[in-house]
Amino acid sequence: MKIPDYYRQFQTQPAKEEDKADKTSGSDQTTTQTKKEMKQTPPPSEKDKTIGFRGNGFTLNQLDGWEDKTIYTITGPVIDGIQHNVIINVDREMVFDNVADYAEWQIKTLEEELKGCTLLKRGETKLTNGTDAYEAIFSWYPLDDFRIYQHQIYILIDKIAYKLTASFTKKTRQTIGPSIVRMMLSFNIDNNSE
Repeated sequence: MKIPDYYRQFQTQPAKEEDKADKTSGSDQTTTQTKKEMKQTPPPSEKDKTIGFRGNGFTLNQLDGWEDKTIYTITGPVIDGIQHNVIINVDREMVFDNVADYAEWQIKTLEEELKGCTLLKRGETKLTNGTDAYEAIFSWYPLDDFRIYQHQIYILIDKIAYKLTASFTKKTRQTIGPSIVRMMLSFNIDNNSE
């Protein structure tokens, strides 16, 4: 079985001579060693300042000063040679006052970083719930003979910006594209999550 490159770093390395000696001395030493390692792990401190972090089905005490930079990916089918998904980026430190300025900044940044992309459409739109949003559609060639279309929707609510991105081929833009765009436009803020 071939191990993916990322996981090779976790692959068991050949045992050193001292490790071999530890293994031959029995399970009592292993148990004692495990207890020592557990004692070396510092217990949670009451002086640690934390805030509650709620993820998708879990919580943890996030250290104060740490930032949540989660990128959400909702994965769909592989069709016409690409994995379809919707990627949601959240930026909690927004300096823009309106969604159009935020969107124009995002569009300019993408055009500078993604050489050869063409902006096909940009403009105001509305989410299903009536919230103002902005959208842009790009096309570009990651390979010489393979064209990708990217649809982005930008949302700005209470100084928090959201960017939703979906990519398509020419064929899937027509077949599953409308359903994916409707899914993106159904974005809504969950006021119970705070």
